[in-house]
Amino acid sequence: MFSVMPQDRSFFDHFEQLGKCLVVVSDQLAGSMNLWPGTNGHVAKMEQSRHEAHRVMRETLLRLDTAFITPFDREDILELTSRIYEAIAVIASAGRRMELYRLEEMHPSLRAHTTAIDTMASEVSATLNRLRKKAKLSELRGNLDEIGRQEESARQSRDKFLVELYSGQPDPISVMKKREVHDLMLEAIYLLDNLGRTIERILLKND
Repeated sequence: MFSVMPQDRSFFDHFEQLGKCLVVVSDQLAGSMNLWPGTNGHVAKMEQSRHEAHRVMRETLLRLDTAFITPFDREDILELTSRIYEAIAVIASAGRRMELYRLEEMHPSLRAHTTAIDTMASEVSATLNRLRKKAKLSELRGNLDEIGRQEESARQSRDKFLVELYSGQPDPISVMKKREVHDLMLEAIYLLDNLGRTIERILLKND
């Protein structure tokens, strides 16, 4: 149970390290968008953060195999760790596509998505940093609600993006590139929203 002092607290270290990687990769994505069409090494730093997150995830899996008492159920630790890494990987992929496709312009919705991702990543990291101190769900309600608000805002901007993307006689290749970058960003937003609900479920389960 969450109320019992775990013998192996290294999992909290892993959660916090993954949260830091998540914030770094989302900050780099936002930085890349702000400098567009230049990237100033942001994409390379995103990939470095993804590699670091993968290393931490592997360490978590190895620790799960040997730990006797864990702060949460093993399947919850595995799910939380896997979801964080998946979000990081998708954000890094979005940044990589931006660099590879060299889009001449960025739709305002794409810029809004990077802001949403950055905000959601910060809120997720903040909740992960408080798990060590046995924070109650009520104490993290503001962070988790903000994650949900950002996801809802992204849904609204998605519709505007799709309408404008196919209006007139757009170049098919340009449409394909913009749509792929958009879809990756939206996937990251959905993953971050899911991550917030995963944390919420774990806290409820261990209250």
